[in-house]
Amino acid sequence: MNKKQKINIALVCTKGGHFEQMTNLSDFYDSYNHFWITNRNKQTENQLKKERAYYIETAHFKKPWTYLYQMAPVLKVFAGEKPTHILSTGSGRTAFVPFLLSWLFRTKFIYIDTFSRVNGHSKFGTFLLRTGNKIYSQWEDLQNNNAVYIGAIFKQQETRHKNVDSKYVFVTLGTRDEPFTRLLQGVEDLVKKGVIKEKVIVQAGNTKYRSDRMEMFDFCMPEKIDELILNASYVISQESAGIGTQCLKHRTKFIVMPRDYHYGELPTKSDMNEDLHCRLEELGYTKVVNNTHELEKAIGSIEDIKTGFKFDNSLAISNLQKAMEEE
Repeated sequence: MNKKQKINIALVCTKGGHFEQMTNLSDFYDSYNHFWITNRNKQTENQLKKERAYYIETAHFKKPWTYLYQMAPVLKVFAGEKPTHILSTGSGRTAFVPFLLSWLFRTKFIYIDTFSRVNGHSKFGTFLLRTGNKIYSQWEDLQNNNAVYIGAIFKQQETRHKNVDSKYVFVTLGTRDEPFTRLLQGVEDLVKKGVIKEKVIVQAGNTKYRSDRMEMFDFCMPEKIDELILNASYVISQESAGIGTQCLKHRTKFIVMPRDYHYGELPTKSDMNEDLHCRLEELGYTKVVNNTHELEKAIGSIEDIKTGFKFDNSLAISNLQKAMEEE
């Protein structure tokens, strides 16, 4: 048995955008024996039907005892699978316990910080750096030698033709547990006002909202979300690296309204403390709004948003392959 055949990689990530980022590395991990540790939802279940997948509940640093609940199931998985490497795209809500156990099992832990943090790093990435660990970063950090730049891990999709007859706006709230009613109210107000003239299709997630002016659903298969983004006139979304990158890949214009802790849209002030959307706005690839008035202005100037952002994950894959070869 050669060295490559002996490798068994644990792919560890939280559902949502972290999971989406990991799937973009399939050209890398499909070359090795691998299995998944993630969280159960329609997104992960649908995409991992043919994979060895183990599901655990997410924890939260504000409730440290929740990490203890992960210990037994992750230990059981490690004892059975005996991973030689752990590859994680975060977040710490799922990856912290596997990281701790990597010390116990003397397993190499490889961490890629999220694409959604441009300036600085995620809480988990910062923790790893402060404890002397090396991480891979999708944005350059010239101040930290332990943050190795590998570029974006998203792969460029082949150009797909849009349905020119589709005339709708797609609104997506993701998979978070907290409701984002404020965004839906704002969109419905702009429909009533005549600012949004197209049909509106809403992926509401866990936000309970009724409307006779918008077509609503909670969750669906990722392929359906991808199709809705591809053919939309434009997309309105919470801050989401996953949705943002899909819009960029499909050359679909999009507007971002970040969630706000003060409205009960986040569990803590530090959650979703991301700045990708701000960087993309600086580059002209989106508009960031904080209320209905700003949303109306952004829709009025939607044609000003650029498309054509390029992705290339070859540097990332090259670095990961080298990491597999290192002892």
